Amino acid sequence: SNDSNRHPLSGVSFLELGAGAGVPSWAAMGCGARVVCTDQPNADRIRCIAECVERNFRKMTKQTPTNPIYDKCQACPYGWGTKIDEVARALNNSSHERFDVIVAADCMYMPWLHTELLDSIDMLLSDRGVALMPFALHGNTDDGDVLRIIDRAKEKGFEVDELAEAQLSPPSEGMESKQGLVKTVRLTRKENYVESRAIAWR
Repeated sequence: SNDSNRHPLSGVSFLELGAGAGVPSWAAMGCGARVVCTDQPNADRIRCIAECVERNFRKMTKQTPTNPIYDKCQACPYGWGTKIDEVARALNNSSHERFDVIVAADCMYMPWLHTELLDSIDMLLSDRGVALMPFALHGNTDDGDVLRIIDRAKEKGFEVDELAEAQLSPPSEGMESKQGLVKTVRLTRKENYVESRAIAWR
């Protein structure tokens, strides 16, 4: 059947926080996810993301012109820890959406913003959603402060899993190997949280 050929991300609501170039967003878009790609509310950043949306949309529709899955991707300004209304309504202005998958790639190097980042994930993650935070240690600040995101996420009430590390080549010659060691933290809701919300909605 057609369903068996669908990618697991097809139709899934996908949010990227601190997107930069937005590579995870375009990969998810290509798999049929409904994507909201966000970065700081800076006009140049959002213009760049919007252009990437358009370029990827054109490329993907040229490759598979009969596939309608690429028409749900939005660029959206968002500062961590701020009101989520614009993000939550980006895919459908008449509903307040929370997301099945949230990715915040290489955003941990600013520990002074960990609280705001986790607050945003908490506000935007669906009850059974998953948030993925891949990162490497940049060496710009104390490594322990960066890794403290794990404890902060637990304190926030998330289930926290540390996935297998992947050693890649550091981005530039002369960098330490840790700058190419990708760690990934996965956040989900605790079961009792999901159950209590389900009861509350009945």
